[in-house]
Amino acid sequence: MPAAASPGSFIPTFSLSAPDGSARSDIIGIRMPWNLTALAIVAGLAAVVLGLPFGMYALLTREQRRTTRAIRAAAEERGWRYRRRRWQGNPTAFRIDGQTRGALTWILTSGSTSGYDRGWSVRLNLRFPTLGGEADVAFQPRDNDGHGSAQTAVEIPTGCPAFDAAYRVLALPGQMHQLPIDAALAERILHWPAAAITPHSVVAWRDSFGLQLQARLPGPPNWETVSYFLALAEDFTARVPPPVMSSASRGLVDRVVARLLRS
Repeated sequence: MPAAASPGSFIPTFSLSAPDGSARSDIIGIRMPWNLTALAIVAGLAAVVLGLPFGMYALLTREQRRTTRAIRAAAEERGWRYRRRRWQGNPTAFRIDGQTRGALTWILTSGSTSGYDRGWSVRLNLRFPTLGGEADVAFQPRDNDGHGSAQTAVEIPTGCPAFDAAYRVLALPGQMHQLPIDAALAERILHWPAAAITPHSVVAWRDSFGLQLQARLPGPPNWETVSYFLALAEDFTARVPPPVMSSASRGLVDRVVARLLRS
């Protein structure tokens, strides 16, 4: 007679065929600590299924996360507000709220593109909200049909042949009291420090939401990239005239967009 099963034990049942072809059941009294075995199996499977992807993710993003921590430390050291853009699912996406040496407020964001842009995969966007107004100045690559000034804008050479061959600077006639970008600033836009991530291109424009600059990078920025970009932008803002507010009132959509940009 088989021994009675004790609590917590598992007694497997095997179906066997008798010589006459009839089925019979033999109970083999092998007692197994079922609860412990099940927990061990589940834990092992969880370690394999979950541990491997997380381990690979941590390994592949280790350098990126180290770079992002350096940016955060440098920003907080200067009294700027640093935030992760977690909704992007990108460990290197961030937002920094700060101000220039002249107390001009700005918002800097970094995030991935849609992946369809050749030569760059990260946008470093810088916006000066208080400098928003009429679209009177912009610069962009010559092969770019994106942001620009009003249709009456004219091209203004910088005096730097290499920059003028790659970019065009547009401004409204009579608005500029000095070159928005002179030869010295143009050279600096073209030639970044060796430790920085050299951008594929840089664009700038003014609209009702602010004076905006964008560096299109082939990879996530480091602190050298961020600090150099901020220095270029500060010099650029010193050369453009104060904003002229458009006579057309902003509609509901414009106000909603402006609220989103401030968030």
